[in-house]
Amino acid sequence: FSERGVPARSFIRCYRISWFISNGWYSPALKNRMRELNKWPPPEKYTKSDWLSWTQADAELNRVILEYCQYMRQQLKDTMDANTAEDFRHSKDPTDRVLWHMRSEEP
Repeated sequence: FSERGVPARSFIRCYRISWFISNGWYSPALKNRMRELNKWPPPEKYTKSDWLSWTQADAELNRVILEYCQYMRQQLKDTMDANTAEDFRHSKDPTDRVLWHMRSEEP
């Protein structure tokens, strides 16, 4: 993930392709749709005839990303001691502030 919370394009592309393969929707024509394979977040509506498979792949990808984020937030909560928490709480660094806010958000 980038600092802004965007997943890596290569992950998005590879996950979608693996989903298409494992669910019987793979087509060699996907090689001509790299822009769509790399795009995140996905469009609100797909316009091609295979819109259903793309929508299903994106729903599964959303689920995987959400699970990962919940796991990492829990790890952040579980592994931070009081001294480190105090440092984050009073830090002026923007990244530290984002991490502190994420840690204290309720799931």
